[in-house]
Amino acid sequence: MRYLIGSMMVLALAMVSPAVVAQKQSDIDAVKSVLERYRATEDASDLVAQGKLMTPDRVWVSQFAGGRRVDNVENMKIQQAEADRRKALIPSLKQFTEDREPLIRFYGGGDVAVVSFFRYVTRVFPPGTAPEVMREYAPSNEMMTVVLEMHAGEWKIVHTHVSRL
Repeated sequence: MRYLIGSMMVLALAMVSPAVVAQKQSDIDAVKSVLERYRATEDASDLVAQGKLMTPDRVWVSQFAGGRRVDNVENMKIQQAEADRRKALIPSLKQFTEDREPLIRFYGGGDVAVVSFFRYVTRVFPPGTAPEVMREYAPSNEMMTVVLEMHAGEWKIVHTHVSRL
């Protein structure tokens, strides 16, 4: 009897839980590729190219840089302006971004990917950079969640949530 009740509980939980879909390796690799391009465009301060990885209505949530934005075109213009300002102030700044422990799950029949990871940024300032500038642009390590959807055969970022570690 106890076995029957236990089995019924597992079945009931399986029916009400959101299904994690087993995914093809090609989709896993494609999602990882989007994240690699996301990092590369961040390090290159090329937010225009980064915006092409996203839908125009991507939701961006950050506890420390603007709150919540739902117009990704405008959001990327703002981020590009800030990147340009930083580049003008510190022309030979080098940035290296590393995403650690990515956890990728697929939902919605495999058309939605949710990825969470820790993002670590290292910035190498050129000699002579003023201490106050180094403090202003000191990197923060972050926890991130990115949601991607399949759009016309291509994975696009539709939601990004960033929190400081």
